[in-house]
Amino acid sequence: MTEETFGPTLPIVKVRDLDEAVQLANDSSFGLQTSVWTGDTERGAALAGRLESGVVTVNNAQANYMALALPMGGWKDSGIGSRHGPDGIRKFARKQSLMVSRIALRRPPYAMPYSARKTGAMRLLGKLLYGRGKD
Repeated sequence: MTEETFGPTLPIVKVRDLDEAVQLANDSSFGLQTSVWTGDTERGAALAGRLESGVVTVNNAQANYMALALPMGGWKDSGIGSRHGPDGIRKFARKQSLMVSRIALRRPPYAMPYSARKTGAMRLLGKLLYGRGKD
């Protein structure tokens, strides 16, 4: 149950409930592909979102191979990035963030010591710049 296998395999273990199933499925250093099988696809999609795997399919084990627009890659110790989709080509690019400050403040507003006034001002500025967030 804890070794990475390349199918088709069908490991089966009895569990108490879905929470235990998710915990056991995620208790691995691997996470390439997982499938959820259920008669309730809405419930299956919710469960799939809790699994630590680069690809999760519901009621299918290989449909993702045909969906070339979807990124496909492993999590944890499985895989070395993504293929397909925009991320498939981006893996060949070197990303770099470069930011040049045109205004030099004596001390950045996010630096210690913190104050309630400064924090409130930063929150307001963030809402003005980036739109309304969740309160």
